Amino acid sequence: MAEPGAELMEGLKIRVGIGIAALVGLALALLAGQGFSQTPLRIYSIAGTVAALVFALWERFIWKWKPVRYFTGVPLIAGTWRGELVSSYVRPDGSNVPPIPTVIYVSQSASKWTVTLFTGESKSISEHAKLIPDPDGRWRLSWQYVNTPRPGVRDRSERHKGAAEVYIGSQPGEGLEGAYFTDRRTDGELRFPEWSSVRYSSADSALAADGFNHASPFVGEK
Repeated sequence: MAEPGAELMEGLKIRVGIGIAALVGLALALLAGQGFSQTPLRIYSIAGTVAALVFALWERFIWKWKPVRYFTGVPLIAGTWRGELVSSYVRPDGSNVPPIPTVIYVSQSASKWTVTLFTGESKSISEHAKLIPDPDGRWRLSWQYVNTPRPGVRDRSERHKGAAEVYIGSQPGEGLEGAYFTDRRTDGELRFPEWSSVRYSSADSALAADGFNHASPFVGEK
């Protein structure tokens, strides 16, 4: 699910935009000496409709256009990322867990992000997700999640919560790379060098698929 309150905030932004557009239209009408006739009301209605349409188009489409992202610098990371999870968990016999093939699917709009992570044994969905620009020019995707293991492995892996964060590479082949930790006091590393625009329903289907390549999240990358 998206970050709590995100829909309310987006609705508030739209209403504020409509209000500003309406006030501007009303002020112009009054300055033109038209008073409170039907003309300002029509301007109010038209301005509100235009503002709502612009906000909706920005949220879904305009923000991702290359000319726009050239100025905003926002990376486009929507799609399926394939890589591995390296856990710090130590088995009872003292051995380490080998790297786990892992897939994440990122849904992205101008103000909302959702991250779904798949492995062969579990699935996690973000409760909060945010794309953050750092002062050094890098971008990172940060999210909190609830992980639900498959029924067949719950005798050794229970449902749990955690948080993860990955940096978005600016060079070809760097992909997403970062770390995670859980409320079970385990942590680990995440690496996702491969990307596809296709949305997959499971780790098995994504891991077996062809067509993955290196993404170019930033405008101007080769």
